[in-house]
Amino acid sequence: MSGDKRSVSAREYEDTLKRIRDVVTARAVLGPDGSIEEVHVLAGPGRSVKLIARDVESTLIAAFGNPIDRRKISIAQLGGDPGRQEKRVQLRKVEIVSEADSAEVNVYLKMGNNEVMGTAEGVPTAKNWLWLSACATVKALSQYLTPDVSFVVEDVSVATSRSTRIALVSVRLFAFGKEQLLTGSCPVSHDDREAVVRATLDAVNRKFAQIVGGDA
Repeated sequence: MSGDKRSVSAREYEDTLKRIRDVVTARAVLGPDGSIEEVHVLAGPGRSVKLIARDVESTLIAAFGNPIDRRKISIAQLGGDPGRQEKRVQLRKVEIVSEADSAEVNVYLKMGNNEVMGTAEGVPTAKNWLWLSACATVKALSQYLTPDVSFVVEDVSVATSRSTRIALVSVRLFAFGKEQLLTGSCPVSHDDREAVVRATLDAVNRKFAQIVGGDA
């Protein structure tokens, strides 16, 4: 049998690296010969960059038999003190400011001891109120992220299922040239706009829970 190594795709490397604790997403850049030239990792604040880099090295060796120079590993880490942060972003308050020709939504969030606010303004149409609610939430969330990472609202709607109305939100996570679609939902109890905010958090919190670590 030939002793040549099997060719490994960038996707295989990335999928393997994303299994490492506290790694949110990863990107592998390969050279013409298929060797790894760069590894970019987005990680939560659960552990130090040094420990995560060490895990990247050991994982590549264990899974593929490929050693990598640590200088080729780039790690961006979401900020915050992991010892003081909660696992999930919490909704503190939603403010609705309505005038004849303008609409404004202010969303107040908290994660650990860090409170933030996001604002979105526009025309006060029924559809736009929902969109502004999701955008204000994403703007608040962006304050927890590094410049390498961003969330973008993809779609917002309120659907009716029998007697229940449900807010549905799709958000895209962009990091290191990669993207991931996140979806969330929330039953409407009394206000469509607040339900959209909660649906946006439902989508994003699933990823934030991984970012801050602590789950088995």
